[in-house]
Amino acid sequence: MPKTGNYVQRDYHNRSNRKSTWSDYNKAWASKRAASVQKSQQLRSLANSFTSISTQASQASTAFLMQNIRSSGPYASNTAVMARVNVLV
Repeated sequence: MPKTGNYVQRDYHNRSNRKSTWSDYNKAWASKRAASVQKSQQLRSLANSFTSISTQASQASTAFLMQNIRSSGPYASNTAVMARVNVLV
């Protein structure tokens, strides 16, 4: 694979007599871009799974809190309890 850089004929230690062309340069950068896109898609997928796990855990925690909040008193509503807890879902 040709060297990627600022110049077409950047491969100074080439053992063959074949000179690099602009198409070789463009193909090398295209493969680098494709690899970068694939890595960013994998990272985005991983971040999305972490976000969904965090959301589910937060919702489960809120549901557990709401089930066990009955001892808060006869005048407290669920809305007032959640306002005091200040849970972001």
